[in-house]
Amino acid sequence: MITNKHYKIKNSANDLYDIYTFPDKLYEYKEGYKITEGINNIAEYENCFWLLDLIVNQQEHPELDCEVQNWELQKIEDGLFDLSCSHENEHVIHEVKGLQKGFYFDDFRIMKKGNIFCLPIEKELY
Repeated sequence: MITNKHYKIKNSANDLYDIYTFPDKLYEYKEGYKITEGINNIAEYENCFWLLDLIVNQQEHPELDCEVQNWELQKIEDGLFDLSCSHENEHVIHEVKGLQKGFYFDDFRIMKKGNIFCLPIEKELY
């Protein structure tokens, strides 16, 4: 029996913005943080500075006292997202569930290295 299953293809912001392969200008952000050209562009074009603000606000949690943090925003249904942070070993150390946002993409990954926010493709550049 042939079944016709439709699988939704994930629409990842990183797939569209993974074009930043050379070090470029760092932008001053809030509370001493800096953002790369890639992060700045996606935050501007996709109207998601709220996500950077949320990550900065989460830094008060003691489990986030580490040099490298991998943040992932994932759509769980239309307009509803979960945000998780993991170490480099993929072990989740912090989560924020049920964010109601009008963000176009299904998935977005950001890396925090010290005081710099970058796209995963930029991780070796800074």
